[in-house]
Amino acid sequence: MCGFLGIISSTPRLLPTPSTFAQMTSRISHRGPDGQGTYTDPHASLSHVRLAILDPDPRSNQPFQIGSHFLLFNGEIYNHPALRQELTQLDPSYSWRTTGDTETLLRAYQLWGESCLPKLNGMFAFAVYDSSNQSFFLARDPAGQKPLYYSLSPDHAAIAFASELSPLHLLPWPTSTLHQPSLTHYLSYGYIPSPLTIYQNIQKLPPAHSLTFHPNTPPAVTRYHDINTPSKPTDRDPWASTLRNLLTQSVQRQLISDVPLGCFLSGGIDSSILASCMTRLATNPQHVHTFSISFDDPRYDETPYARAVAAHLKTTHHEFRVTPDAAADLPALARVYGEPFADSSALPTHYLSRTTRQHVKVALSGDGGDELFAGYDRYRAMHLSSRLRPLSPLLNLLPSLSTHPKSLSSRLKRFTRSLSLPPADRYASYMRLFSPHDLTQLLLTPPDPAALNWLPSQYTHFHSTGRDLVESALATDRATYLPEDLFTKVDRASMLCALEVRSPFMDPDLLSFAAGLHTPNLLPQKHLLHQAFANDLPSQIFTRKKMGFALPIGQWFRTTLRPLLQDTLLSSASFASQHFHLPTLQNLLHRHQSQQQDHSQRLYALLMLELWWQSNK
Repeated sequence: MCGFLGIISSTPRLLPTPSTFAQMTSRISHRGPDGQGTYTDPHASLSHVRLAILDPDPRSNQPFQIGSHFLLFNGEIYNHPALRQELTQLDPSYSWRTTGDTETLLRAYQLWGESCLPKLNGMFAFAVYDSSNQSFFLARDPAGQKPLYYSLSPDHAAIAFASELSPLHLLPWPTSTLHQPSLTHYLSYGYIPSPLTIYQNIQKLPPAHSLTFHPNTPPAVTRYHDINTPSKPTDRDPWASTLRNLLTQSVQRQLISDVPLGCFLSGGIDSSILASCMTRLATNPQHVHTFSISFDDPRYDETPYARAVAAHLKTTHHEFRVTPDAAADLPALARVYGEPFADSSALPTHYLSRTTRQHVKVALSGDGGDELFAGYDRYRAMHLSSRLRPLSPLLNLLPSLSTHPKSLSSRLKRFTRSLSLPPADRYASYMRLFSPHDLTQLLLTPPDPAALNWLPSQYTHFHSTGRDLVESALATDRATYLPEDLFTKVDRASMLCALEVRSPFMDPDLLSFAAGLHTPNLLPQKHLLHQAFANDLPSQIFTRKKMGFALPIGQWFRTTLRPLLQDTLLSSASFASQHFHLPTLQNLLHRHQSQQQDHSQRLYALLMLELWWQSNK
């Protein structure tokens, strides 16, 4: 686990000076406190900061060189022992210098080229520089767990890449011009999807893609995998036992580590199952360390459930009561994301990571379980919508009894409003922060039509392949929300305090198994997970109401965070003053603070947009 950056150029004028390159490296230093390495030649500059997890010895430091090839690698290859055996059989004369996955990965690339990618079981972003022909090969893992940004010089004479966005602003070509369509994407969904960023001349390498670059020629970007490609289990296979075996094997693979390792535990289905797998695999359950955080607001506090699971499994449990200082912590989060990011659960994710890092360097997390096994209410809403659509005029007459977004009446009102929409727009309405109509009222310039239709078009694509309404929503989330929101959130919030977070639900075999499931096997909520692991955990874990990982942001915007919100959004120098209709914004603030409506997630998105803007001035 680490951060890296690099640049290759056919002309020296586009390479950063040593002092500038050192400054670029300092911007990702939080990702790797255990070591730093650099390499330079007349055509390239490479830098790497290391969080040592496997083979912590300096012999595995990067850039890692074999012959003319230099590797920069962020992530873990969980099946690297098996790959190393296969590589040794192919070339018995090669003498291994390390025991970690870094050397295995570079050797795999040398022997197999880009064909090595389907063989990798892990989370990764990596770059291989070939000094013999001054070329770069970049790749990113299928689920998009690890980030990779890049920028091309206008004449294609140079390319630069990094694990985070901010180092790329120090390049000797323009990289800070706002990309207006990306603003529409952000305000619609709370994130900016690959390959876009908020900037015109910086891109994200999409998940499951590789990029090959030779100076003075356009890069070749290739997709090498689709995580929605299903496996083909037979009816003779008991699906619950298959799922149990696949997830247990994934956890076992991801326990590989040369440093202490733990598990996030919320007391929900996904994290509890992972903790149970860990205890079954451990020689002593007390060797498994679980971590949870608590808050004062009982609507957001899951620690009683986590405590019950930990006691049942006999883990060594660590529980922390967090007193958030959001006014101080939000600007730091805005900086590390490098572009606007509106998922408010980034804040509790960071608090959990920060406290966990006091004890371990690695933590397993249940991220992805909802997107594989239908854990969100929106999947059940899509399932019900086709049956209840004829009743939508009647249901729309129901009064809204509460403005709180988690209340039953608020959720029911949102559901009934969506029933008259076509399926793709109905699904998009569950995901949107601001509707197309809202954006027309808010923005000074018209919203970008392609950005408005981006998510409905993704859903339509999957629906056209024969999937039903729920399966199409799941496939869309795995291709969009999972990498662009969830894993973006986890990577930055955890790496800000140098904690590696692993997600066993992203195992390739498990992903393809889940992609082959049909709605009857998924509903009610996480039906197969319940069948597979019911005997391992207290029954209430599978029957209690899902809470989600959140904080009372809406209440804070009416109390402790009200001055920050008002002063930031309504400043004469704000981003809002240049891009938004201020009366519309003021009305949004007024209706929230007077409790006429809950606009907490919209206001959080606008606040993080402003904090990003301030951090990049």
